[in-house]
Amino acid sequence: MLAVGMKLEWFCRCFSVTDEIWVSTDHDEIERVAKEGGALVHRRGPEVSRDTSTSVDALQEFLKIQQPQCDVVVLAQATCPCIKPTHFQEMMEKFESGGFDSVFTVVRLHLFRWQEAVLGESSKALNFDPYNRPRRQDWKGELFENGAIYITRKDLLVKKGILQGGKVGYYEMQPHLFVDIDVPDDWPIAEDRVRKYGYNPEKARNKKQDIKLLVSDADGTLTDGQAYVAADGNEMRSYNSTDSAAIWKIKQLGVDVRIVTASKASAHVHRAKQMGCPIASGCTKKLEQLDEWRQELKLDWSQVAFIGDDFFDLECIKQAGVSGAPINANPEVLQKANYITPSTGGNGAVKDFCNYLIENCAMPQQAMNDH
Repeated sequence: MLAVGMKLEWFCRCFSVTDEIWVSTDHDEIERVAKEGGALVHRRGPEVSRDTSTSVDALQEFLKIQQPQCDVVVLAQATCPCIKPTHFQEMMEKFESGGFDSVFTVVRLHLFRWQEAVLGESSKALNFDPYNRPRRQDWKGELFENGAIYITRKDLLVKKGILQGGKVGYYEMQPHLFVDIDVPDDWPIAEDRVRKYGYNPEKARNKKQDIKLLVSDADGTLTDGQAYVAADGNEMRSYNSTDSAAIWKIKQLGVDVRIVTASKASAHVHRAKQMGCPIASGCTKKLEQLDEWRQELKLDWSQVAFIGDDFFDLECIKQAGVSGAPINANPEVLQKANYITPSTGGNGAVKDFCNYLIENCAMPQQAMNDH
């Protein structure tokens, strides 16, 4: 397996788990930076370096000349600078476990599309009914290819000249990471996004925050805040499987994960048991509970991470070493949280926070491996 693309030094770190990393370029400075980052360089010819040349043209030339011994090719585009190691890792897991022949990145956008009309003619809506115009929160939106990462079997490129074919899968990136550098005016937008959301290898390499305990609120954080009441009076909740997968992942890195909630719903207790997480339900004094767990584990507050969404979580947000909040949280909570997740509560917010902690904080198991 190899990664082909044009990136700065951190690109090599993002894709360091591939067998080989190649940068395809006709630029001397890009070649120098790529080699300093540990990549191999393919000097592409003038016929595939024109403004009209496609990515497939460049890939086919590369494969013909270099003849790499691989079955799978990963293409990462330099014009999408918010790529992170977790994106590639999760895409490869999907590619391999799902038996796909190609997987590519997409973003979900909520855009109402209209048919282009000749001057004077009437246009018409393409993906919605103007008489029943949906609200954003009631509409799933549409998936758009964003050109960030493509994983494909080499035979598709060599024999058919395509990036997507056979069994095709997609990997959904968050919309706020969607930035494509195409014209000069895109640069300031890209720079702002990279500062806020981009992968920073220096920060990742010099992690200072040592997190050993992660505590999450339940309603509005692990769930979307909705309570479904059955005819017999029992309350039901809906949980997101990506959150539980992220909790499992961070637990494997040695972080103790627990749940605190003011609700007494049995669904929370059952879900916590499924995830193997201790839970304090019916807890109205969350900060006291958080402090009790902290002292039990003999931790400093700097080693505690907390994510919550409502006013009752505010004191924990203020006290924890690292705090997070879903993007739809209470405004006061959003003002105090260190990190605001791009996903709403119950729709991957805890997953986002776990990934943030893994990328920006020291994990117990990582520290053991370093030693």
